Amino acid sequence: MKKFRFIDHTGDLAIEVFGKNLTDLFRNLGEAFTEIITDPKTVRARESRHISLKADQIEDLLVRWLNELIFLFDTQGFLFKGFDVTLTEYGSLKATGEGEPYDENRHSIKTTVKGATYHQLELIQDDGMWKGRVILDL
Repeated sequence: MKKFRFIDHTGDLAIEVFGKNLTDLFRNLGEAFTEIITDPKTVRARESRHISLKADQIEDLLVRWLNELIFLFDTQGFLFKGFDVTLTEYGSLKATGEGEPYDENRHSIKTTVKGATYHQLELIQDDGMWKGRVILDL
């Protein structure tokens, strides 16, 4: 199963992300974000970051998740290799992300991301699979 794909979107970038459940979808979205920033093959799982988020709607949680990953890259230069994600029915996300800080000798930055938007945000379940779309402001 395809985890995600990128779609050009008039000066921005759209991500379509897929998962057999919402946990997979959020994990795959995190991996897609890393691929936007740098080559994930160059990132090592050397340190952990713990993330805890809440939202009233699952769509809000999706945008907050991406914006938190952007924040951690912008403020700590942290690049993620992989994620362990847990979602609860009460609109909270707990995740541990493995990765390492940016190293200019090993990581080339492909692009920078300003933020995840609500424009054309979509999250649906179809035939037992989840599909989401979010547009990133570059």
